[in-house]
Amino acid sequence: MSDSIKEKFKEILEYYDNNPFLSLIPILNFIQDEEGFISKDKIKEISKFLNIKENLIYETLTFYHFLSLEKKEKKTLYICKNISCLLEGAEEILEYLRENKDKLNFDFKECECIGLCDFAPAGLLDFKPLKNLSIEKIKELNEKI
Repeated sequence: MSDSIKEKFKEILEYYDNNPFLSLIPILNFIQDEEGFISKDKIKEISKFLNIKENLIYETLTFYHFLSLEKKEKKTLYICKNISCLLEGAEEILEYLRENKDKLNFDFKECECIGLCDFAPAGLLDFKPLKNLSIEKIKELNEKI
């Protein structure tokens, strides 16, 4: 583990009153932001640093769909599939994405509420909020990427 990563881990741990369980998700988010995914080596390093079993870290990682164990080649579009977004057309967008996935310049996944119900249907592209989505906006987005 590099000194800068170790320092960041210490900073996060101290912020959460040295509670390793409260620090785990912020540390995972930090690694995800820095490297785009969380490797098995990083799981071992986090386990050693926080003194938390690797299987607990793995379970946490696989529970939260915004965290990834794999390096992604493409950006990922998350489409909210909660009730507000479904009522405003998220299912039609998802159907379009499923039918055209070979033509897309990004990956897509369904997700639970992302807190943009006033702007349904909504999504996130690499965590950037996308509001009032439509199939036309998806087509434009695909051309820009």
